[in-house]
Formats: sequence, C-alpha cells, structure tokens
Amino acid sequence: MSLMNRIELLLETRNLLARAGFYCSQICNIRPSSFDFVARKDNLLFIIKVLNNVDAISQDVANELLSVAKYLEGVPIVIGRRSSFSILDDDVVYFRHGVPIMTYETLKNYLQGMPPVICAAPGGFYVNIDGEQLRQMRMEQGISIGQLARVAGVSRRAIRMYEDGERATIEVAEKMAEFLGDDFIKPIDLMKVVEKEEIEIKEIENEIFSILEEIGAFVLPTTRSPFHAIGEVIKERFIVGINERRIKEKARLVFNLSKVVEKHSVLFLESCTKKNIEGVPVIEKDELKRIDEPEKLIELILERK
Repeated sequence: MSLMNRIELLLETRNLLARAGFYCSQICNIRPSSFDFVARKDNLLFIIKVLNNVDAISQDVANELLSVAKYLEGVPIVIGRRSSFSILDDDVVYFRHGVPIMTYETLKNYLQGMPPVICAAPGGFYVNIDGEQLRQMRMEQGISIGQLARVAGVSRRAIRMYEDGERATIEVAEKMAEFLGDDFIKPIDLMKVVEKEEIEIKEIENEIFSILEEIGAFVLPTTRSPFHAIGEVIKERFIVGINERRIKEKARLVFNLSKVVEKHSVLFLESCTKKNIEGVPVIEKDELKRIDEPEKLIELILERK
C-alpha cells in the first residue's frame, strides 16, 4: 500500500468496500470535492474521501464533509497514508477538523470485525474506557482506587475519571490491563465517533434555494459536492442539482448517489422540456414558483421520479 498514489488508493478503498458487501457509488470526478464516493451496507453509510497527505483537508472541506454526512445520515471518513510529518499508524483513528481519519489497513481490519481501539489526540494516543466495567472489575478483585492508581502511575482522581468514562493514554491503559484484564477497553464506534454538534451553514444566495425556503423546505447549500444542496421537506430529504452546463453527466451522478444514500433526487432548472433526466425528476423554476405547499413539491418529485 505504501507505494500507491492517491488514485490507486481511492480505487483500492472502493474495491475493499465492495468486496465487503457495500453498495458503492461511482467515483465523483469533480474538483474540488468534499468526498470521493459513498458506500452503503444495510444502515451503515460511509461518506469517503481519500488523500495521500491528510493535512491537505482544509477546514472548509471538512465542514462540508461533516455537514453532508450529518444530513445524509452517514459517517464521514478520510482514508490517508501520511501527514506532513509522519506515516499514519494502522489501527489508529486520527482527526482533522473533527473528521475521523484512518489508513486503508485500519478500514480493512474494521470491515473484518477488528475495530480500532486507539485514537490520536493532542498529547499522544488514547483508548476509550468503559468506566462501569472498570469499576466492576476493580471491585470484584478487591482492589482499591489507591492501589490501582499506584499501579497505573496516576492520581486517585484520574482513576475516578476513568471510572466515569474518561479516556486514558495507552501507557496507563496497558498498566491497568496487565493488572486487571483488558475488558474495560472499548473499541471505537465509527457510528458515534463524530460529535453531533451544530454545524454552521453558509448562506449562498440562489433564487432556487430562496423559493424552496419560501415553500417551507430546509436547504443545506454545498459548494464542494457533486450536487448543489441537500433539501428537506416534511421529513423527506433529497439531493438537489440546479443549472449546470453538463446537465446529463451531472444528472447521472446525482441519480447514482441518490440510490446509494437512499434519498430522493431532483433537478431544478431555469427551463427544460423534459420532466426527467437520467432518472432524476426535473422541475422548472416557473413551476416551482407556482407551488405553494410543501406536500405538492414532494408529490411532484415522486410523480416524475
């Protein structure tokens, strides 16, 4: 893997997920892009970006990747090889601007039922602690907080923090595991690794988006994705394309993505004689202006699907 360039790593990552039973979208050959492809297996949706140097991910790209993942109900992951300073370790989850990052081998092990337990953070490598399990193991073995603190080389306060679920450094966790057993170390759950905090939504002036909001839709504009927005009307989410030079090519990509993420898709165009392009419903701007209820918008999208 170490000699692969980015394109080879991207193709190998997609092939890996496909072999593991994931339904993968085509690769989004649009630049700049917040992600390269999406992959779904049952209820697990990955929004994947591949980089050789993970420091290349900017704050803006990370924010959009997090936003898109949140509103498509997926998990954002960057697959990379190195940072500007070192090669990334396998079986470790790193972060840049809140986005989880891992190597190809880490993802491979995860898909084979061996989730990572180590995460990198300022100050070193850490593991997540099941505090209740740690407390139970300590008490069942008749070990006091002070005794465990001396073994681990930390304060009693630190042990109490671990028993409350605070993570520990690898060195401390290893000392406690040698003394107690390692059943208190929790694997990293990729479904929960991204904090569900509010993400700032950038305002993008666009007449189509304004009309949609007047109808009662929520609109998340995107600037680095293969589509132009994610919309929501009456709890129905859909990916949105608007006027584009290569509209058939964009429609094919939007349709492909919508199938994998299991969301509706729609194109809002200035004018078009077609009601559907490459499987994606088309609504003209003047038609959209005449819609006065959100239910009618959903009905029209479904009618032309």
